[in-house]
Amino acid sequence: MSEIMTKEFLKTMLADKPARKELKKLGLSEKELNEIMKSVIVRRESNNYNRILADEERKIITPAAFGYLIHLQKLGSINKEMFEKIIILSIQLNGFLKKKITRDMIDTIVNYIIFSGIEDVSVRDLLDLFFIQENEINFDEEIN
Repeated sequence: MSEIMTKEFLKTMLADKPARKELKKLGLSEKELNEIMKSVIVRRESNNYNRILADEERKIITPAAFGYLIHLQKLGSINKEMFEKIIILSIQLNGFLKKKITRDMIDTIVNYIIFSGIEDVSVRDLLDLFFIQENEINFDEEIN
């Protein structure tokens, strides 16, 4: 490839969306085009997941908790399936605990799901966890 052709090739490849037509004009064969498309052009998979809370969900999950969930999803710490699972578990927890789900509570749920190793976490598992947290036991106390 000549220097001029190389510069045009690079310019075309570095464009936001390189076009096959432009590459073909540079004299590349169909086979070369296919190889370039496979190896050079990387299609980024979008991890955008747009979700708004329904009215009932807004009564249960605080804005800070929902914002935290969105933040974790954007970072890639959780995927959209886990995102929805956390919302469902939060709604179920609210039914038992009778209080709004806060950011700290979401953090506890996420940590439990990620680090417990249990694939199918149930609300019963989380109730035990929140019961222990709310009723911290002082093991240094003497029992009479």
